[in-house]
Amino acid sequence: MRVVLHTFVLGLLLVGFVQTNDDPKSLYEKKMKQVSQGTLPVLTLQMASTFLNTPYVAHTLEGNAIEQLVCRFDALDCTTLVDIAVSLAVARQRELSYEEFLNTMTQLRYVNATIDGYASRQHYFLSWRNENQERGLLTDVTKSLGGVPYPKKINFMSAHASLYAGITSDTVLDKIRENERKINAGSYYYIPKNAVKGIESKLKDGDIIGITSTVEGLDCNHQGIVSMKNNRAYLLHASTTAQKVILSPEPLADYLASVRRHSGIIVLRLKDTY
Repeated sequence: MRVVLHTFVLGLLLVGFVQTNDDPKSLYEKKMKQVSQGTLPVLTLQMASTFLNTPYVAHTLEGNAIEQLVCRFDALDCTTLVDIAVSLAVARQRELSYEEFLNTMTQLRYVNATIDGYASRQHYFLSWRNENQERGLLTDVTKSLGGVPYPKKINFMSAHASLYAGITSDTVLDKIRENERKINAGSYYYIPKNAVKGIESKLKDGDIIGITSTVEGLDCNHQGIVSMKNNRAYLLHASTTAQKVILSPEPLADYLASVRRHSGIIVLRLKDTY
C-alpha cells in the first residue's frame, strides 16, 4: 500500500543500492531489452511481468535518515512495483538513459517532482493519482466505469503518526496534514467490490488498480496492475500472502471478496504515450 503501516549518487540525487551482484544500471539495461515497444499501458504490464516471483519486502522506501530516491530491482512492495513498472515503461517508450529513468521515477513519486524531505513523497494512493493525473500521465476512469462517490476523509498518517519513523517533528507532521487536506479537497469515486465483477470486462491491460479500504482514514490498502484474460481481470501485484510478485490466480472480483478490509477499487488508466 502507498501508506505504509508500518547509494548511488547522481548529482544531488541519491539512490539506494540494489542488493544483488549486478549494479543497478546493468539491471536497468537488462529490463530495457526484455520488452518491445508499445503503448504505455502495455509496456507497464510487460515491465511488471518481468518482476514475477521477485520477493515481497515491506518498507523498502523507509529507513533513510534523509529522504532520497530508492530504486530496487530485487525486492518490492505493492507501491514500488507500480512505481517501477510505470517508470520503466516510460523509459522504454522514450528510450531514456538510466539517469533519465531515475529522474522520471522522482517525478512520479514526489510532490512537484522534488525530493524535499519525508513529507514530499506521495504516501497516499490518491495523492499519487492527483499528481500524475495533473501531469498528464493517466486518467481516473472510475466514474465512467460506474463508480459511486468515495467521500472518505483521509487522515490515517496524521492520526497514527507514531507508526511512521519518518514523521520526526511537528513540522513534518504539519506537512503531512497539509497533504491530507489537499487530498480531501478533491472528489473521488470508487467501484464497490460487489459491483466489480460487472465491470471487469471494461478494464484493460495495464490499468492501475487502487484497492480501497474499510480502515478509517485510509484511502487504499493495496494496489496492482490489471492483466486481462477471457474478459476477466487479474491483478499483478506484490502479494503479502505469497511474499512475492504474482499474478493472482483468481479474478479481481473474487480476490476482493476474499479480503474483508478491501471495499472496492479505483481505476487509473495510463495514457498511450507520455
